[in-house]
Amino acid sequence: MLKKYFSFSYLVLLTLLSCSGDDNGSDDTASSNKLTSLTISSSVDQAIVGESIFFSVVDNTGAVRTYKAKFYVNNNEISGNTHLFNEVGTFEVYATYEDITSSKIEITITPIPIEFKKRVLVEDYTGTWCGWCPRISYAIEKLEEQTDDAVIVAAHQGDPMQFSLINNLLNAFNIPGFPTAIINRAARWNAPEPNNIGQVTLQLYEPANIGIAINSSVDANNLSIKTKVKIGSNYNSLRLVVYLVEDNLIYDQNNSTSYYGGPGVAQNFKHHNVLRASLTSLFGDQVPNGNLGFGNVYEREFTYSIPSNYKKSNIKIVSFVTTGESTQVINVRGANVGDQQSIEQN
Repeated sequence: MLKKYFSFSYLVLLTLLSCSGDDNGSDDTASSNKLTSLTISSSVDQAIVGESIFFSVVDNTGAVRTYKAKFYVNNNEISGNTHLFNEVGTFEVYATYEDITSSKIEITITPIPIEFKKRVLVEDYTGTWCGWCPRISYAIEKLEEQTDDAVIVAAHQGDPMQFSLINNLLNAFNIPGFPTAIINRAARWNAPEPNNIGQVTLQLYEPANIGIAINSSVDANNLSIKTKVKIGSNYNSLRLVVYLVEDNLIYDQNNSTSYYGGPGVAQNFKHHNVLRASLTSLFGDQVPNGNLGFGNVYEREFTYSIPSNYKKSNIKIVSFVTTGESTQVINVRGANVGDQQSIEQN
């Protein structure tokens, strides 16, 4: 009898211990669903003054707590999860739910961008040996009949006007052959170019948040240039390019097109906007970070000794600014030697 009682007690004790193990398992599951943290996010982390930003929050279990949480901007509770920012600056935002507070995120509010007169850059890769190149020459004439806001640079290869660094440009922009024209260093001008003038002029309707002015003077053969760049938005990086081009260079031009009298050799053809020199890197000198602030004016001075075989009255200056992250041109401006320009703000 005693033996049976002992066996029964042992079984009861074993059962209790087993149940105790199951309870521990249940406690672990409950712990994994316990609210311990919040993560806040925003629709954007940068906006223009006067714009609204939406906030949301989830907890560590993945549950959305947006509509029961409280949101704070610079420690001030806001109504709901949307906030209209009416001041420029950097703001800290966080959320609370029950007794949990999220980590903080930063929101940057920038001024309304300044817009400037927009111009478009067309780079024409050409040569007197190229029979189809007059097609782009003719397209440029048609373009200039429609607008004064196109700035042209003609980069020659394989002829007396060859630009010394032409191969660097050809390789950088993957020029497949001649003729090729590039618009704002971002897109090829579609052939036949005379039928696609609108592809270029459409660029003039895009906003330009960079303004440019070129001032220059010449003393004997010494050319002095000051380029001003006004920054009308927030940029992480900018590059400035300054070229010299020359007009009215007379050389015979092979012609396979129906323009300029048709196929043959166009005698004494006038070549304009011929790229002669780059006073910066071909792809732009970096604008110092300290000059990138909204509303800043960055100035850069250059000097150049004009070669004796260049005609000073035919020399023009071309300045353009690209984004530092790519080669795309934000804005461009041309000037004759001796011009005194001001920045054209809309």
